[in-house]
Amino acid sequence: MKKLILACLLVPSIAWAQNGLQLLENLKRIESTGTVLHVAAHPDDESTHMLAWFAQEQHWETNYFAFTRGDGGQNLIGDEQGIPLGLIRTQELLAARRIDGANQYFSQAFDFGFSKSTDEALSFWNKELVLSNLVYVIRKLRPDIIFTRFPPDSRAGHGHHSASAALAIEAYQAAADPKRFPEQLKGDIKPWKATRLLWNTFRFAGTSTVSEDQFKVQIGNFLPSIGQSTGELAALSRSQHKSQGFGFAVDHGKSTEYFQTLAGIAPKKSIDEGVVDHWQSSAAGAEIERMILLVIRNYQAEKPYLSIPDMIQVRRAINKLGDSYLQSKKIKQIDEWIVQAAGIHFAGNTNRGTVAQGDPLNIKTEFIVRSPIHLGNLRISVGEKDTLFKESIIPYTRMNWSSNQIVRQSITQPYWLVNTKETGHFVVKDQSKIGQAAPDPAMYVQAQFTIEGEQIQVSRPVQELVVDPVKGEYFQPITVTPRSVFQINHPNILLPKGSGESKSLEVQIKAIGKIEAGRVRVLNQAGETLGTLALDNGIEAGTSQNLAFTVREKDQKFDGKETWQLRLAYETAQGNWIDSLQMESINYPHIPVQRYFSPVSVNLLHIDFKKNGKRIGYIKGAGDKVPESLEQMGYQVDFLQEADLKASHLAQYDVVLTGVRAHNTLDYLGNAHAELMKYVEQGGNYVVQYNTASFVGPLKSTVGPYPLTISRNRITKEEATPKFLMDHALFHAPNEITERDFDNWIQERSIYLGESNDTHYQFPLAFTDPGEAEQKGNIAVCRYGKGQFIYTGLVFFRELPAGVPGAWRLMANLLDVRR
Repeated sequence: MKKLILACLLVPSIAWAQNGLQLLENLKRIESTGTVLHVAAHPDDESTHMLAWFAQEQHWETNYFAFTRGDGGQNLIGDEQGIPLGLIRTQELLAARRIDGANQYFSQAFDFGFSKSTDEALSFWNKELVLSNLVYVIRKLRPDIIFTRFPPDSRAGHGHHSASAALAIEAYQAAADPKRFPEQLKGDIKPWKATRLLWNTFRFAGTSTVSEDQFKVQIGNFLPSIGQSTGELAALSRSQHKSQGFGFAVDHGKSTEYFQTLAGIAPKKSIDEGVVDHWQSSAAGAEIERMILLVIRNYQAEKPYLSIPDMIQVRRAINKLGDSYLQSKKIKQIDEWIVQAAGIHFAGNTNRGTVAQGDPLNIKTEFIVRSPIHLGNLRISVGEKDTLFKESIIPYTRMNWSSNQIVRQSITQPYWLVNTKETGHFVVKDQSKIGQAAPDPAMYVQAQFTIEGEQIQVSRPVQELVVDPVKGEYFQPITVTPRSVFQINHPNILLPKGSGESKSLEVQIKAIGKIEAGRVRVLNQAGETLGTLALDNGIEAGTSQNLAFTVREKDQKFDGKETWQLRLAYETAQGNWIDSLQMESINYPHIPVQRYFSPVSVNLLHIDFKKNGKRIGYIKGAGDKVPESLEQMGYQVDFLQEADLKASHLAQYDVVLTGVRAHNTLDYLGNAHAELMKYVEQGGNYVVQYNTASFVGPLKSTVGPYPLTISRNRITKEEATPKFLMDHALFHAPNEITERDFDNWIQERSIYLGESNDTHYQFPLAFTDPGEAEQKGNIAVCRYGKGQFIYTGLVFFRELPAGVPGAWRLMANLLDVRR
């Protein structure tokens, strides 16, 4: 009796509702042996039209490899940046793949924001490392066709884009060379050369790389089995990139895709010309092909379970092949098909989303067979416990089992965040994880049973079951945590030099598991005790306690910024231990909850700092963390709504400041423009942080009092030397700004610079990226009546939360109306 091992997660090719016709389409995927790999740089770069066509119409195993998780992009739906934004965009990609039917892969590269050259991207990422990642995925997947989204030159429009194509070209050859990355060649990982490498040319944002002499593929056929065309699927898939504002119009008809051959055999008649994409390549394969086609011919959509005996015979035949790689791939598809055709529901659920290491967790499992087939010897297990149901499984009978587990797993951290990230890439030490898209589930539940004389084992992730009165029943991942997590009230503490100020830093401690009586001390990285909290009654699980301590300016012996890494040292009746992590949760309705852990740190800014003014009216845009920094500077920040945007109401504010992309996201700013300009005219200061001007983020209103264009220009080198174009008051009061204030900026200098030929505007600050002309639209400032208007593309939304001292000083100057 043989064992069938089933993938623990839902195979993307069967993500659609498992109706009888969809199961027929999945049989056709088993019959197909073609594999394609699409390569690009970011989430949202992929050609969803081609992915949907290959996966849903051609029935190929279809894969998308993105070099980055989109960590360096902007965020249209919230204030997450960097790693948390990468987590959001990873899940958006996985949601897209569940629709178009492809699989998702990544490299270790970190998205460091817009890049203007291939060389910059490859240098930052560590070219050999990310090249090895792609080579490994090619050798693992063995694609017949590889196609890129971009060319390896400036037509790609972004250094990451062109780098992805350059790496694909090199990886195409390297994957076939046993001398390249030989450490990968273990087990089923063998050298592999695809039949061809293509570039899927494009028309995008006014740029066309399409020509009629290129190879053409017509796509977009209607698929009765799912009631949609591949073009409709592609639009739904692309619209999952919600953080980037990529809601996409549906194309209901056919379209033509164009391709240019980059390497290998150029296609002449069909894109799969010369590819063996079915089983007939050998006598044994021809027999398997015959058996699968017979299953397809005899398949009854209303009774899919009748095909299970024949599918098991197909599996047995595949098991006799010498190709272990093809065996494992196709058996996985067959096993999932059998479970779906049998109507088997199997799940392991709990009522908790988080559980501390060492705590008990009750897991309820449910197993139901929803078809008239015979199953036996059902064994359900989780962790070290299991149970055997000796009786036969009666259709539609719930087989329930509850198990209390002591949680001994490691904390649940996305695998690419387990090790400290290096400058341009994540550190992944487990080779088998390379390319993996999703974080690993915290726990699994397994079911083992016999069907038609075969033993099948099914794994599913344990999930939190939530029943909401509005949403109904839904599931979320569970997270294993330390016994406690903690956070601080502000990541940056400003202590102006000579001020003699003292500021309170508050630590909020949350017990995930119960903490017994004792005490807890807050330590810095030197092991010094910053504060102590007596735990006379301990801390109950799920509750929090606060600990405050004072930081005094006169005690600081450094100039600039110093970062403290904080830890909690417990001495309790349970024992002594140290917790050192905060748990961040990302909650949006379109993705599962994402939790991750990071060290707790605070930046002390002991700098020369002055400000004028007290009250800021803040108009929220797409979301940023600037207001928290403004409050630390000593401003009162009031968030303004549409009804507040009257000059008479705004007069109470020293400055009105917009959040990032406010003029892209708030329709009412157009109606409020006259009142905002009246506020400026009467002596106010209106400061606008960056906005975009594109099809994704069009301006919804006029920005300034005189014509001002928001360009696509940017300064990507965060170390670019500042050039002060004039002796402007912005650089003298209340802080004297010098070149030193632009030290240690992160990711970039500025984005979406302002441009105008109107002589009212002054452009006092310029930077130059390597090999480019000087860009002076980083700050645009003009007087209007008694007041002042400023537009700035400087990336304060990154620099202020990061505690960059010079950015804090310069922002205070922009907010100063006394000039």
